[in-house]
Amino acid sequence: MANIYVVFQHIGYKRHPSIKNKLIIDEQVKDIVEKIFDMYANGQGSVEIVNFLNTNKYLSPTGYRKTGIIQDENKTNYDWNEVTLCNMLKNEVYIGNTVQNKKSVVSYKVHKIRTVEKENQIIVNNTHEPIVDKDTFEKVQCILKKRGTNTKLKYDYLLRGLLYCYHCKRKLQIVLKKNSRRNAQSHSYIICADYKKRGCYPLSINYEKFEKHIIYIAKKICSIYADKEVFYSIYEKYQNKTLDIREGYRKKVDQIDKAIFDINNNLDKMYMDKLQGIILEEDYIRVSQKFIFDRTNLIKQKEELEQKLIGTEEKINTKYKTKEEKELDELIENFLKLEKIDKMYLYRLINKIEIDKDKNAYIFFNFSKLNSINEKLDEFIKVEELINK
Repeated sequence: MANIYVVFQHIGYKRHPSIKNKLIIDEQVKDIVEKIFDMYANGQGSVEIVNFLNTNKYLSPTGYRKTGIIQDENKTNYDWNEVTLCNMLKNEVYIGNTVQNKKSVVSYKVHKIRTVEKENQIIVNNTHEPIVDKDTFEKVQCILKKRGTNTKLKYDYLLRGLLYCYHCKRKLQIVLKKNSRRNAQSHSYIICADYKKRGCYPLSINYEKFEKHIIYIAKKICSIYADKEVFYSIYEKYQNKTLDIREGYRKKVDQIDKAIFDINNNLDKMYMDKLQGIILEEDYIRVSQKFIFDRTNLIKQKEELEQKLIGTEEKINTKYKTKEEKELDELIENFLKLEKIDKMYLYRLINKIEIDKDKNAYIFFNFSKLNSINEKLDEFIKVEELINK
């Protein structure tokens, strides 16, 4: 079994411009890293910190890597979650150490890799400048350990932190329901807790079956992307369809502009007719109000179409984001080699999964190209149908 070293860029650090595998502090995000450790060391929990980060529009590490922006008032994606936060709090990179031998190759023949147990990992001390002092880091580890003893889950769910209710947008819970029958197996279920108080819908999905099919779908989409010939044959069709949609939006905007122009001309003509006594004052008011009402609706329609145009432009331009594609290529190559699915990889791939009252799952990836494939596989995946197969 051969050891391998997988390099990930940690938030708070960036690669040295000239020294290979050397990390230097990223001053743009250093303060928020320090604040996260200070908040946890001073007794604030992971849920509270995640809420603080998302409320204040801080982008997750994935979002920062892709955009170069750490805080964005218009943020609609790249939320922080508890798994990302806890992995960050446990990472010795923040006290200046490098952890090697995290992954190992099971077989070069089948291209499988797996996570190495922590005691077998190699820690190299003082490889770069620390952001967090050792006292704060050790205090955080003690709190993590203490809380872990009291609240440690018997089952470590891969999808924990990714599941959201489609309707109320709250996080869904995974609960273990014990079977009262002797020697009967217990099962975990995905539920929308306190749905009655929130005016939401009841939900209960077998977690094990749901996870199995979500992993199957994620692997399927990644496999399609990895096969460039297949991917680009699909992607080009997707791009062409998007181009057609964009052209349709542009034509509708042009039609609305013409309609608004005609209304303005009619209003001007009517006003001159009123001044010249051709039409009565009350007729002018009545007809002009209808024209103004129609114009207001057309302006609103135009604004909605322009927003849709922005969305289609973003989809079209993703073809040229080579930095994103390079990162995605490396991520998917490693993901498909995994003997056992690693939560870290899954969180880098998937942003969130929303489930509605009819058990339809909406998977949102962190990469636009994966979302384009997902749309071709039916964006709304009927989980109930998959489970009953």
